[in-house]
Amino acid sequence: MDQFNKFRAFVLVAEKQSFSKAAQSLGVTTGAVSRIILRLERDVHLRLFHRTTRSVILTEEARPYYETCCRMLEEMDEANRRITNAREADSGRLNLVVHPGLASSTLSRLVTSYRDMSPNVSLTVAVQNSAVNLSAGRIDMAIFPSHLIEQPTVIRRTLSISPGMLVASPGYLDKYGAPERACGLEKRFLLLNVASSRLGGHAIRLLEDGKRIKIPASSSMTGDEQYLRAAALAGAGIAVLPEMMVQDDLKSGCLVPVLPHCSVLDSEVDICLFYAHRDMLSARLRTFVNFCIEFFRVESAVSSEGLVAPIAPIARPNPREQPILAAA
Repeated sequence: MDQFNKFRAFVLVAEKQSFSKAAQSLGVTTGAVSRIILRLERDVHLRLFHRTTRSVILTEEARPYYETCCRMLEEMDEANRRITNAREADSGRLNLVVHPGLASSTLSRLVTSYRDMSPNVSLTVAVQNSAVNLSAGRIDMAIFPSHLIEQPTVIRRTLSISPGMLVASPGYLDKYGAPERACGLEKRFLLLNVASSRLGGHAIRLLEDGKRIKIPASSSMTGDEQYLRAAALAGAGIAVLPEMMVQDDLKSGCLVPVLPHCSVLDSEVDICLFYAHRDMLSARLRTFVNFCIEFFRVESAVSSEGLVAPIAPIARPNPREQPILAAA
């Protein structure tokens, strides 16, 4: 038995005050533990325990030796944990599901950055619009808008708050004209998210020049964000879409902002990282959680520097919030 295992046997006997209980914890015989203690006593020339038929008590002279052994074992155990965690954080499998509302360039940067950091992790990414079940165990993580995953005992970490904005294709604006004021939207064909249309009663709620106004949609089409983006790109009308979803379209000029001096109310989308509630999250998954939080913090900072088409400023919460249970 190596020296550290001898120290461990000694510490266990001192803590449990029993050779048999220490032997049971180590998975060896009581006689083996007794021989270890005898060899240690010969090595240090010190009686370690007062032994009676009913008790095994650490001697006062052996207490400093016991405390030293405890510190050495703690340091060795911590070193082993660090090595194990580092190996686990960069190995194994990670199944990630991402909502298509995340801009393709953002997803590409996220995947590339994570692969550079953890090249030995077998990463599988699925992009899907439908709801996912994190409790089944087949999916480790999901990046989705907060309202699309409502499962009990699921942890939600907010990564980013994406405000809604009005966008349209250059072709549509060339044909019908770009409205200069919010009231000009009444004569335009509006592409509205199903949830926002219910909230506004087929209308758009805006903040213009510090004033809240409601623009009724005389002509409109409702659907999910993916369908509305496709319709806007095809020149069907003016859409209300999350900023993060249309970043690539704005940069390429396929879509342009409409009424950038206005803020669209009740249209913010929380981009969240979801994972099943576990008492002890593995090092690999914990590393990915921390990576995502930092990645989106940097993305938000870059976006705020004007690399994306400007929009009316909206207060954004700190993404480094504590995990909360998703609403049941």
